[in-house]
Amino acid sequence: MLNTQHLITFKTLVETGSFTQTARQLGLTQPAVSQHIQKLEKGLGTILLIRHGRSTELTGPGRLLYNHVLDLDQCYEDFMAKWQNYLAASDVDIKTSA
Repeated sequence: MLNTQHLITFKTLVETGSFTQTARQLGLTQPAVSQHIQKLEKGLGTILLIRHGRSTELTGPGRLLYNHVLDLDQCYEDFMAKWQNYLAASDVDIKTSA
């Protein structure tokens, strides 16, 4: 099973190109970022990133995953916008029960 936090870490790492920047941006430690990527790679059974010193390069499977993560991100954003429009237009009083 894919972990959402690992996918967020992966996306951020691809976009920043840096384990340090990713850790800072997500409020994690560098070892936690590395662990997220390792668990993601282990879970998918493939290498997603090639490390070149301080930089990284996507592998073919890494690029495929990144593109799908972008699709998921866009889907989430679309849903949230539609949900907010629904709530704004709805007369329904949404309550949570304890």
